[in-house]
Amino acid sequence: MKRKRRSTGKIKYGFVPVFVVAVLFAVGFKTINSEKVVEAIKNAPAKCNTERVIGTFVNDAELTFTGDLMVHSYQYEEAYNPQTGEYDFMHNFTDMKKYFDKSDFVIGNFETVTAGEDVGISDYPMFNTPDSFVDAVKYAGFDLVTTANNHCMDKGMKGALRTIQVLDEKGIDHIGTYASEEMRSNIYMKNVNGINIAFLSYTYGTNGIPVPESWLVNILDEQLVKSDISRAKELNPDIIVVLPHMGNEYEEYVRDTFKNWAHMMLDAGADIVVASHPHILQPMEMVDITDDDGSQRKGFVMYSMGNFISSQTTPPRNASILLNIELEKKNNKTEITEVSYIPIWTQFRVADNSRNYFVVRSVYEMLTLPEDELNKTVRQKDILRLKDIHHETAQTLLNRDIPLEEIQNEYIFYQR
Repeated sequence: MKRKRRSTGKIKYGFVPVFVVAVLFAVGFKTINSEKVVEAIKNAPAKCNTERVIGTFVNDAELTFTGDLMVHSYQYEEAYNPQTGEYDFMHNFTDMKKYFDKSDFVIGNFETVTAGEDVGISDYPMFNTPDSFVDAVKYAGFDLVTTANNHCMDKGMKGALRTIQVLDEKGIDHIGTYASEEMRSNIYMKNVNGINIAFLSYTYGTNGIPVPESWLVNILDEQLVKSDISRAKELNPDIIVVLPHMGNEYEEYVRDTFKNWAHMMLDAGADIVVASHPHILQPMEMVDITDDDGSQRKGFVMYSMGNFISSQTTPPRNASILLNIELEKKNNKTEITEVSYIPIWTQFRVADNSRNYFVVRSVYEMLTLPEDELNKTVRQKDILRLKDIHHETAQTLLNRDIPLEEIQNEYIFYQR
């Protein structure tokens, strides 16, 4: 089980009786200092994410979402080793792995196919990526990917089915494209630290490539979405997440059409909507929802996180975020307690500009390096770009500027 990265700030009493006994010995049975006991318990290592907060049972979980996972020719050419004839993408995610390891469940948009090298590795407009990229995605710590996007049929039905096969073999869960009608009929549910989460995924289209079987690809259709959310609700999940592939490419604002789609999903019963397709960062919002029974809840929408990794290196397509959503289940009621984000950037070239080198970086980690180390890591033009990303991200997501002197690795968008 992945470990939580930070405490909620509450005093938590985990079920660790041996530890409590040890505390009593440490502070002494004769004169027990209650402050010392509480402090020691607060600092105890977490054994699980089901805890008792002042007599109340609580489950908490952190979900991390990323933008688009894409592989253009620059990437697979850089990853190729002519001596071995193999592709190695592991370094793409070395800086991100520590963030994923601290999260409980990591989700991304797998916007390519793995149709096999015999078909020919290729990029836009018809992607086909080496299987070893999936090894790197697994290494990074992704738990679930959505495969419903406009490139999922780039190599036809065989390519879509082989992509499913490769993801299965590598141990990465997936939704949005399916190998059979039976698989399509099943609602994907995941128990994350005692919180049951249903995930659904759809795409607006497949770039005009016909889908020969209706069960192969989830196409964005209002009746289908509402039906699937209704079927998911019958399974009594604590949270419903919908991952639609929609929006207009490279538009920094959100059209009313896509706001209406997202709000329709929330009104139908979804709690979280994380969309993709524009390839650049767009705003996010918290939404007050009143259900048919009069009860109220908070919903969340992220309209686009842009590219997590790609060869679209021109601004603003080389900037993105890690989106963290914290959930809390208390007395069988589950709520979003915090939404935060980490600004990230895809490095394209080494510092001396001699060769390509793809790795996803934290903007904060780069800009807070000692000057000599920073200059050895990235180009001067990239330092300027990193500073721009810091400002642009705050403007887009927080609607304000944050001086570089106040830079943080992670920013809170919403906190209950």
